Amino acid sequence: MSLKIECIEKEGLASPVGLKQGDAIRSINGHAINDVIDLQFYSADEELDFEIQRGSEIFHIPIIREYDDDLGLSTEPMKMGHCGNHCIFCFIDQNPKNMRRPLYFKDEDYRLSFLHGNYVTLTAVHDSELERIADQQLSPLYISIHAIDPDVRRRMLGIKGDDRLLEKLQFLSDHHIEMHGQIVLCPGINDGSILSQTVMALSGFYPAMQSLAVVPIGLTRHRDKLVRLREVTSDDAKIVLQNTQEWQAKFLQKMQTRFVFAADEFYILSATDFPKSEGYEDFPQIENGVGLTRSFLDDLNEATSTFPKSVKSIRRIWVTGELVASILKAQALPKLNTIHGLNLELWAVKNIFYGDSVTVTGLLTGQDILQSLKIEQDEYELLIPPSCLNEDDLFLDDLTLSDLSRQLERPVRLLTDFKDFWMNPNA
Repeated sequence: MSLKIECIEKEGLASPVGLKQGDAIRSINGHAINDVIDLQFYSADEELDFEIQRGSEIFHIPIIREYDDDLGLSTEPMKMGHCGNHCIFCFIDQNPKNMRRPLYFKDEDYRLSFLHGNYVTLTAVHDSELERIADQQLSPLYISIHAIDPDVRRRMLGIKGDDRLLEKLQFLSDHHIEMHGQIVLCPGINDGSILSQTVMALSGFYPAMQSLAVVPIGLTRHRDKLVRLREVTSDDAKIVLQNTQEWQAKFLQKMQTRFVFAADEFYILSATDFPKSEGYEDFPQIENGVGLTRSFLDDLNEATSTFPKSVKSIRRIWVTGELVASILKAQALPKLNTIHGLNLELWAVKNIFYGDSVTVTGLLTGQDILQSLKIEQDEYELLIPPSCLNEDDLFLDDLTLSDLSRQLERPVRLLTDFKDFWMNPNA
């Protein structure tokens, strides 16, 4: 194994010592280099011995490196591990046909968990990889657990054998790897006593297991030939929140942390007020949709003192999914519309692409936004939340903001800051 160099920068250590584009880094100080994590970890020493392969030639290049010296090279992209599980709730299996190929790829790679916060089940992690995680302190890791009962976990993940989950968690805990867990709640399968058992068992791994999120299953209309599952109801959500509050009270007394947190959807489904910000502690699961609404509302409240008193008369439409529409309309819109001249409307878009049961903003497509806004004939500027787009500025259906603007014949902009509500981008 080796790691191929794709680019050498003029500034940096790589160029003057003779490293070239296309070279393959085989080892550093005798340690095999298989990916960018190995490269970063083993190149931290001051004295480095790079073993390089250039064509059929293998040779060594010594490098003396100060702490803050940049190697000045970039390497080939890391090949992601593919998921071999067959989770009964997998959202990717519920994608419709004819989407772009990356949307059908299921990653299962502990390295992506460390680098980007992707959730990983650990089913495919072998002992040698656990040792690497410990040796290189690849922390934190984000782990999809769902249930610790072996039969329930096997059923949910679609695996046949025992994947030694608790043994792996114990190893990571013993080696001081910070972990954050996730439970996707599937009513009738891993709720009730199974959920309680899972939460209590995982709390035993604290402080290595720093937090645990309970999130509701997401079901689309594209479930032909998939396991029959039902949505989380308002009653389900109330039970989850009641149990969560009881667990949090126990954990606060015992461990000085609430430890387990419920996703925003449970509060919205049950019409329950969100906790104050301290109820989410340091928001360890915000990327998992836990505390995201509370964080936004707090940021908005803090920003109101910076709002202008008035602006040039403008009309803007703020796109959102149906899930948070009522909350934003009641708690956010009135504050923004105190700005004289700003005519801001909240526009909740129904998700036709995935189905009515999918109500989060981040899963809205360009075509659903387009169809929803076509009825609006008056002048306006459209504001799109960034969660609707990927890193290439594409909606899930491959439309771009420019595509949407052209077809609507209206200005369309990304909403990245509160100022975007009233600022003129051309000013």
